[in-house]
Amino acid sequence: MKFYLSLFIGILFAFSVNSQTNDLKCSIDAQTAALIKDRLMHNRANIKSLDVTSGNRNITYIPLTIHNVSNTAGEGRTPETVIMAFLCGLNAIYADQDVQFFIYNQIRNVANNYIDGNAFTTNASFAMSSLRVSGTLNLFIGRSINNLSASYYSGAGDYVFLLQTMLSPAAKTEAHEIGHFFTLPHTFYGWEGLDAEATYGGQAVPAIIGSGWSSFRPEAVARTGSQANCATRADGFCDTPADYYSNREPCPYSPSVLDPYGATLTPDATNLMSYAYDNCVNNFTAEQKQAIALDINARSWGTNTPNSTVDITTSPTILSPADNTPLGPITNSTVRLDWSDVTGATWYYIEVVGTIVPGIWLINTNDVIYRGISYSSQSHFDLSTANLVAGQYYGWRVKALNGLSTCAPLTNWSKFEASVATDIDQLPMENTLQCKVVNNPVQTQSLSLNISAAKDMVASIKVFGLDGREVTSVNSCVIAEGTTVIQLPLDGVANGTYLATLHTEKGVIRSKFIVQR
Repeated sequence: MKFYLSLFIGILFAFSVNSQTNDLKCSIDAQTAALIKDRLMHNRANIKSLDVTSGNRNITYIPLTIHNVSNTAGEGRTPETVIMAFLCGLNAIYADQDVQFFIYNQIRNVANNYIDGNAFTTNASFAMSSLRVSGTLNLFIGRSINNLSASYYSGAGDYVFLLQTMLSPAAKTEAHEIGHFFTLPHTFYGWEGLDAEATYGGQAVPAIIGSGWSSFRPEAVARTGSQANCATRADGFCDTPADYYSNREPCPYSPSVLDPYGATLTPDATNLMSYAYDNCVNNFTAEQKQAIALDINARSWGTNTPNSTVDITTSPTILSPADNTPLGPITNSTVRLDWSDVTGATWYYIEVVGTIVPGIWLINTNDVIYRGISYSSQSHFDLSTANLVAGQYYGWRVKALNGLSTCAPLTNWSKFEASVATDIDQLPMENTLQCKVVNNPVQTQSLSLNISAAKDMVASIKVFGLDGREVTSVNSCVIAEGTTVIQLPLDGVANGTYLATLHTEKGVIRSKFIVQR
């Protein structure tokens, strides 16, 4: 009966999510905290036996519906790279529990001014509850630009809101909020919004804190004997030491407050459900892991399967456009980017950016031409040319992933120049053919020309003096693809300045040189 009463209370206060201070990583009200605790005790009472020892059970895959929130103008959406990074960190934290999270279906882009403006309002809570996908863990990621206080778990809505500015590859805040989802109370349960040190510093706390329905009995330090109440008080776990600290604290804690029996507190500043700083916390206890497993069992989530279970650790190889090559034709509506297949990859993330100065290779990650996940296993992407400018330089890179595995690195940046050509024959001559004089000034009886060509061609070569007189020539010379060295005789040619000209069907290339013997 207590479980259902608290559930009713949680629903009644569904939209009363209030921040406690401006420096919290998590914000849940007393009613949500009570709902979490009651679900924990309900699971413990009703699921009598469950083997959750790591290595003795199969991996449980938890489906995540990720709602990436922007305003209605499309502003403020979280980059997919940030989402992939925290998911990688989240799975690392839960790995020793044989629990892994995967992106269900695909990341959902949500445009909602209420959530983007203030995720702590009734309208925002209603919107998130309405957008939930049943049978999945719903994560809403947003800016909440008018209330940057915290991330939180909504007990009645059964979703998690993650403040964009708190997302991190370490995923400590994310793991904390999902811990609430799986029935883990704060280690300082009951003290939410209260400052034990300010009120009781240097003395024992009373046997009962507060009054009325919100009163509670503090947890004792003792874990055995007549004083022990750890199995039912506070967070309900006996392997988490008594903790009265509901404000963010550095580690280690230095408490002066005493428990009701005068014992000194030694809170665990490494526990993920405490309010120690993120660089302090790193673990769940065995009893907390048991509670997570019980709730997963209660939700019947043991049979979910991601689109692939392959752990991807390698990057693709960029194929086309290769590094430092033209891309074309941008007169078409799209151009194709190609890379090598990666085993297990069902999706690919692609990023194309501009350069800081047009025509100079220095990437500008703020000039986003395209950025997003291609929800396809095909190792190519048709890029719209709408935002490409002929003659300007761009960079692109790609990352292999699937719904479960998001940790693989991106490729290095590969650069290309936008052109209007579709193949070599349509490229500008200066992009496909070069002619340079070797050893200029020339001090021998012959002229050496180093010719680089993008394809086989037939050309003629003529040498003129500055007065326009032709002094030597080669007709119908075959220039092979690659680099070719052509020798022309200069017997009897006097010292002076001359012009070598390479004649092709596309035009003429000129190189000035000096004869100086």
